[in-house]
Amino acid sequence: MFRQLNHLTVVADGRYARAEELDFLREYLATVETRISAYEKIRAEGELMADKIQAKQKAENPHCFHYSQRDRSEICRRDLVDAIRLCASAMLFAELDLMRDNFLLWYRTIVKAFNYEKMADSTYGSLLPSMIKQLLTPEEQRVMQPVLALSSSILSH
Repeated sequence: MFRQLNHLTVVADGRYARAEELDFLREYLATVETRISAYEKIRAEGELMADKIQAKQKAENPHCFHYSQRDRSEICRRDLVDAIRLCASAMLFAELDLMRDNFLLWYRTIVKAFNYEKMADSTYGSLLPSMIKQLLTPEEQRVMQPVLALSSSILSH
């Protein structure tokens, strides 16, 4: 949204914006109440979702958060809570590009460095989307789906 607004201010400098140049703004404003509702639900449940995700992963593999012979559960939980918050913000502001460029590409290097691909696939490919689906209405899921799909495509493969 912000990048699109910034782009519009540049391309329409010295003239009125054409109707088709305003379409993204109309589309965003038509979903703003849904986005706010989804954001508020995720904000209220984000930490609990992170706890449930970690509990499921630990149930499958009790040592899944051990790296260099140390338990890194708290660090992984912190990162997951941050990722959930960033996903909600990206959805709220319709900013997939910023999410990708400012978080996901960086976080992918962390995932690879710690050989966390299997856990990331579990988290972003199935557990988080499943919890979001249970939490949100179908309309809210539609605005959240692009963020989840982007996160999964970058972090789970």
